[in-house]
Amino acid sequence: MKKILNNVLFVINIILLFTLVISYISPFVNPSHIWPLAFSGLFFPIILFVNLLCLIYWIFFNKKFMIINIVILLFSLPYLSRYISFHNTTKTKQNSIKIMSYNVRLFNAWRWINDEDIDDKIIDFVHTENVDILCIQEYYNPNEKLKFDFKYSTIDLEGSKENLHMVIYSNYEIINDTINSEMEDISNTCIFSDIIIKTDTIRVYNIHLTSNLFSRNDIDFLKSPILEKEKVKNGIVGITRRLKRSFVKRSEQVKEIKKHMENSPYPIVVCGDFNDTPVSYVYRELSEGKTDAFINSGNGIGSTYTKIPTLRIDYIFHEKEVNSYNYKTHSEELSDHRAISCELTFD
Repeated sequence: MKKILNNVLFVINIILLFTLVISYISPFVNPSHIWPLAFSGLFFPIILFVNLLCLIYWIFFNKKFMIINIVILLFSLPYLSRYISFHNTTKTKQNSIKIMSYNVRLFNAWRWINDEDIDDKIIDFVHTENVDILCIQEYYNPNEKLKFDFKYSTIDLEGSKENLHMVIYSNYEIINDTINSEMEDISNTCIFSDIIIKTDTIRVYNIHLTSNLFSRNDIDFLKSPILEKEKVKNGIVGITRRLKRSFVKRSEQVKEIKKHMENSPYPIVVCGDFNDTPVSYVYRELSEGKTDAFINSGNGIGSTYTKIPTLRIDYIFHEKEVNSYNYKTHSEELSDHRAISCELTFD
């Protein structure tokens, strides 16, 4: 009986290991070409966890199967470092500036959080953190009621229903920005500001890629799946269709954004809500040649989406000419995203 059980578990384990290997490959494949691979990257933490459970089982019951698992699991370490990072917090570096990226979810305009003062609390939080450059996604400020204490700004007021508005606030002079440049191909998904910081100039991109746009029925199904054949089928089909659309759409957006970045005359810093995980084509493309500030100086689990544990979809990247320190995922839950920040210095 034990032998039969081990054989069945081994077959299941092999399938899971194969799926894990596919997730390793998925960031290298454009979803516009083969979109199903993107699902394995999306569910990488779950696939990895289940394979770790298999490894624990084989440690006690079959050393040969244990070795197979260890070999394949070792390849997950570079990806795992994108979810969990361990660095000691250092003191503020001399001449550093602080940058923050924050999806504020319209400042709680529709009262998703039962608190009428969320907008004021977000402003107070930003000011308390002494932020020098602030990138906001899902900006909503009718009649300019909300006031941030920054000297300069680049404000996109042409946001689509899907991505809404974006802002870059700065305490340092902005000498060029989206408003003065041709960015038709990436409008509604990306803005930038060229910012003078003492003797240096950097180009800061604020990016908000297309979301998965689940319908109310999709969300209800995810929260409480009803085990009826037709409803399960419709739920899975609907979710898969929307994920496929968003995977492909984001890959197209990234292509245009990278094209714009190639012409930047200055070192680049990238902030934003990518709506995609660290094991994805989007992450690989936008991080290419850049440093992920979380991997460089973060501490703990980098989860940025409050509703799903381990889901990291907000990022700060920078080029080699820029150094990052003291990356932090802030614990304040004033939106469905957590704010992220780090300090930057320039060699």
